[in-house]
Amino acid sequence: MATNALIEIRNGRVAKASALRGIGLNPYPSRSQRTHYAKTILDDFAQLEGQTATVAGRLMSWRKQGALAFAHVQDQTGRLQLFLRRNLVQPTDKSTGDLGYADTHMLDLGDIIEATGKVVRTERGEISVLVEHLRLLTKALRPLPDQWSGLKDREQVLRKRYLDTTLEPASFERFAAACKMVAAMRGFLLERGFLEFQTPVIQPQYGGGTAKPFKTHVNALGCDMYLAISHELYLKRLIVGGYDKVFTIGRYFRNEGIDRSHHPEFSMVETMTAYENYEYNMNLIEEMFRHVAVKVFGKTEFNVRGHTIDFGRPWRRVSMAEAVREKTGIDFRQLQTVEEANARLAALGIQEAQPSVGEALVKAFEITVEKELIQPTLVYGHPVEISPLAKPMAEDPRFVERFEIFIAGMECGDNWSEQNDPVQLLESWRKSYRAEERDAGKFHTLDFDFLEALEYGLPPTTGIGPGVERMVMIFTGQENIDDVIFFPLMRPSVSPLNAAIYGLEGPLLAPVEDLALSWEDFEALCGEGLLQPRARHILLKPHLRVWSKGRVSGHVEIEGFLANSVLRLAGWKSQAGEPEGQKKILERMERALPQFLKKAFPDCEVTVSPVTELQST
Repeated sequence: MATNALIEIRNGRVAKASALRGIGLNPYPSRSQRTHYAKTILDDFAQLEGQTATVAGRLMSWRKQGALAFAHVQDQTGRLQLFLRRNLVQPTDKSTGDLGYADTHMLDLGDIIEATGKVVRTERGEISVLVEHLRLLTKALRPLPDQWSGLKDREQVLRKRYLDTTLEPASFERFAAACKMVAAMRGFLLERGFLEFQTPVIQPQYGGGTAKPFKTHVNALGCDMYLAISHELYLKRLIVGGYDKVFTIGRYFRNEGIDRSHHPEFSMVETMTAYENYEYNMNLIEEMFRHVAVKVFGKTEFNVRGHTIDFGRPWRRVSMAEAVREKTGIDFRQLQTVEEANARLAALGIQEAQPSVGEALVKAFEITVEKELIQPTLVYGHPVEISPLAKPMAEDPRFVERFEIFIAGMECGDNWSEQNDPVQLLESWRKSYRAEERDAGKFHTLDFDFLEALEYGLPPTTGIGPGVERMVMIFTGQENIDDVIFFPLMRPSVSPLNAAIYGLEGPLLAPVEDLALSWEDFEALCGEGLLQPRARHILLKPHLRVWSKGRVSGHVEIEGFLANSVLRLAGWKSQAGEPEGQKKILERMERALPQFLKKAFPDCEVTVSPVTELQST
């Protein structure tokens, strides 16, 4: 529909809202007197026939034939017919909010209405409410998309999910099922003695996984923090605190790619259980999937990515090395050198060389085995190189007590016996840690506060972490994660229609400024009044980079000058072999710059964050 036509329709509905106010009716009253949902009336008609009921919901159809009218109202349980007789519907009355039959031309499809009357069956056999009182609860200013064709534009489905679920019962039921699944998992764990805790989303040190984090800044504390990539380390602190079975159903944020099975923001059910190992969790996760299948859907067989998956059967359990040997004939457990392991990869057509035998095994598994694991499978025994938080196997310390869940070729959870030896954990972390790639998501970062907690004693502990969205995809037969996330992350957009309606001019989205200046240019622009703070609080975040051969450089990120970004000052550097070069740069960044800002802008408060030091080779 053309933009101009939509604006005309909207203007017409705004005029109707004004006309309703003119006759004393509020087009947006604060509450409804609903007594029954549509499904209740349909299911319990035998008991409710002839009784008075009040229903409320969205007006989805309207057909007027002289003294009679038929409509359908839709609530969260379904649709129900309304049957209106002109001589039975009470007249317009501002004291009760009733809208009379003569004024029903004020209604439009999409309006939210309330109807009170007796439950009847029409001559054609359709269960209905014979309306005596009709009220408008919300005047909809925009028309719904065509109900027969629905939303065809994929982008509109994702951006306006509320319209998709209004028009498509399958979409509505899918998201309702996701809610029921979370409730079922929560109930499953509570019944087994677990306690639910809320763990921090904003964390001073991200950890518990290997993923690139989202970084933020907490103004009140004057420091950078991260959005959680995992809640694991906090759940372990709870175990240290004396709780034996804990879990959280939390949000996770990983600043990585978006594809059919990955989303930057997602949910997981994460548990920790004391005095058990990973074998306990193999049973727990299998029982949880089976419980959700029966509790929410009433069955154990599902169609997942074109395969019939039976959650009622025992899950297969196989070691990673054995799964690769079965598929390729190569037993990586027998290989002694990384050169030999990479030669075996090359023979499989995998040309990407790996730094260790264990990582070569993982690469072979990912390429040759993973996609063929159709029925629910627990793959255990991961190489120690990629599992610093897991406990090594007593019988072969090259591998750890860890397992992953695979269903229809998808990885659906990662679980292990927790490494509770703080000395061993610190050694593993330090082996992989590289300061220059700290936030790259390639390794587990050093968390000394967590290590301190471990030094007070963490009992044998194990946890699971199934992804909620992955589970919803499996149980609802979806192959795209966007179809199980009600509000998927998308690039912001303002349509031409909204720009016209709301009178927007110029850039429709807030610009992201990218400005880097030398100290000399910054000083000159501030002195001439061309560059001034936008905020009263100015935050300085110095960065020092130490290069090889004794060279040092520095830059400062300044918050408070630009509306949507930071301003970067660069150009501080020392020459090779310059005595006290690093000290001089820090002096300029930490003292000279704040002094200049306080003098140039005396009404502003200037705060200097601790220096971030980076090493480059």
